[in-house]
Amino acid sequence: MSGATIVSIQSQLVFGCAGNSAAVPLLQRLGATVHAVPTTLLSNTPHYPTIAGGPLDPALVEALLDRLLDRIAPTAIGAILTGYIASPGAAAAAARFIDRVRTAHGHVLVHCDPVMGDTDTGLYVNEAVAAAIAADLVPRADILTPNLFEARRLTGLPDGDPHAVLERLLTSHARIAAITGIDPGDGFVTTLGGDGKERWRVRTPKLALRPTGTGDVFSAAFLHALLHGADTPGALERGVKIVFDLMETAYRTGARELDPGGFAPRPAEGPVRFAATFTGNTIDRASAT
Repeated sequence: MSGATIVSIQSQLVFGCAGNSAAVPLLQRLGATVHAVPTTLLSNTPHYPTIAGGPLDPALVEALLDRLLDRIAPTAIGAILTGYIASPGAAAAAARFIDRVRTAHGHVLVHCDPVMGDTDTGLYVNEAVAAAIAADLVPRADILTPNLFEARRLTGLPDGDPHAVLERLLTSHARIAAITGIDPGDGFVTTLGGDGKERWRVRTPKLALRPTGTGDVFSAAFLHALLHGADTPGALERGVKIVFDLMETAYRTGARELDPGGFAPRPAEGPVRFAATFTGNTIDRASAT
């Protein structure tokens, strides 16, 4: 599916890096054709002192998706990516869109980033939205990329060990899953991933910044790699590397926002920065020295 078109259904900003404003610039930089459908339109993220905008009416979200299918054939869509969903109605509209495309052809890859909250904030969508994501989008997903808070909520393991949570995701939900943003407290950040065969781990140094949009960037990069023939550990490695590269640039330059549109794809040369080591049922991706 190297030339597949991606439809990205999530939030959108006038300024900053989150949702479509994180995923779309990166996907386009990587050479993908992507159609962005906003679920909410904001001037910026809530981390700034002022903000304008709000959720799109679910009927408008559905109309945008319907009109997209007037312009392109469903069979041209290789993947559907869902992220921040602002209302239960928008979740239902996205689910109906997925069903329409799947009815046209069964090869579309559905990737759900179930944006609900985080370990330091708790739930930051309302309970009805979280329930709609779990009921309407998660069961339709081939790929899930929650953070640890979201993964624990989806699996019903609120204090679960991350490895056990990943197992539950893979046995109860998607065929490919990654859990992002795990902080074991040892100066590294861990990302776990797996599929129907094996489990993997990627560890990267923890940087002294926490910009928005890292999960959205990871999801886009992970999906793009899978569409271009990467296996699950290769896609996991690619997603983590791109996030770390963008964060490292922001840290070095003092930027507050990531710049996924400024990412410079390079052909693979030399050893992989975060190398893979097979250890039984897992691949341990530790920072190369």
